[in-house]
Amino acid sequence: MSVSTHHVGIPPMEIPSPVPSDTSSSTRQGEQDSPIVPRRTVRAGRSPVRPLLRTSFRNFTGTATVIVGEAGNKTRPQTQFLVHKELLTSASPFFAAALNSTFAEGMEQTVRLPEEKPESFEWFLQWLYTGTLTTQPTASHDAALGRSTGYIRDHGGQIVRLGTSNALSQHHPALYDIHLDGDLRNHAGSPKYFLLLDLYALSDRLLTTPLSNHILSTIARLSESTNSVPTPSDTWILYDNIRDSSPLRTLILDLFAYKKTDKLLETHKDDWHPRFLRELVVKLKRPGPEAIEIHSLVAWRPRSWSSSRACEGCRTLLKPGISGDKCCSCEKAFCGECLRRNGGGGVEGLGMGGGLQHDGSGCKPWMGRGMCLRYHEHEGVEACG
Repeated sequence: MSVSTHHVGIPPMEIPSPVPSDTSSSTRQGEQDSPIVPRRTVRAGRSPVRPLLRTSFRNFTGTATVIVGEAGNKTRPQTQFLVHKELLTSASPFFAAALNSTFAEGMEQTVRLPEEKPESFEWFLQWLYTGTLTTQPTASHDAALGRSTGYIRDHGGQIVRLGTSNALSQHHPALYDIHLDGDLRNHAGSPKYFLLLDLYALSDRLLTTPLSNHILSTIARLSESTNSVPTPSDTWILYDNIRDSSPLRTLILDLFAYKKTDKLLETHKDDWHPRFLRELVVKLKRPGPEAIEIHSLVAWRPRSWSSSRACEGCRTLLKPGISGDKCCSCEKAFCGECLRRNGGGGVEGLGMGGGLQHDGSGCKPWMGRGMCLRYHEHEGVEACG
């Protein structure tokens, strides 16, 4: 389903409706015995920077045992991991406080996480050792890729074998993304949002802010590349297992507000989390200052009536010779008065209806320069470059 929209000075465009991820998992079904784990408050200084492994391995002298899950629990079976201690303590203030203490964890060099899922901790370890959640291409991957994708015809009519990552990235970037994402997607190519939400909850409790930011960027990228949004069961993870002040909630709400999700919200057979629905309604009725902040604005003045535009905030026509601002990306224009009213972060008076609409036809807050500013957390360290 799609809807055609038209704005002054902007050619009509098609906005496809997003779909929910085909893969969903909820702590509501099959995990009702799982406790809601609060965010750990242990803070051993600011979130550290991951060491460069190539030059750091030579200095690693010890290992620590991390026991995840609990015996007899089917959803969280007890699993033991042996991890380089220096890597754990350099990346996680939680592990630094535990393993460098004089308590039992420090004496035994063993940390128990009975409430966590082994699968989530495996993903944490992948990020810990590689710095990414995606799959790096290898010769074995390329061989498997050749068997699964075969050949395609390129734009020039030539038959191209997709047996290597380079060929796939050049001729079929969508398949290449699926190849790199690996287990972050299901067999149909839909994002496993539930997996990333569970991992974010774990990262939040371990105080690994860089991983949390990486997960936020990954969710935004997957949502945009697949035109999908989380499922109802995902919202239960988001609101039952993740802290209220998490920027992840802001991102998910933005995805639903800016994408055309009205039919999805209305017709999905599963129940959405009531707090998610309430916060989404409030957001749609009272959009925040990001309605202007998401744009890359430059000074602009229409030279003639044919180039004039209406202000997106108050709908006042910006006449020839009247200065305003225009977005370099979507070409939407704003008058000086609306920009001044919104400069302090307030939304009062921004537009006749009290706020700019989340029409999704132009810039999006989870893309471009606003991603880090709006969603990432940087506790005393430099922001993303």
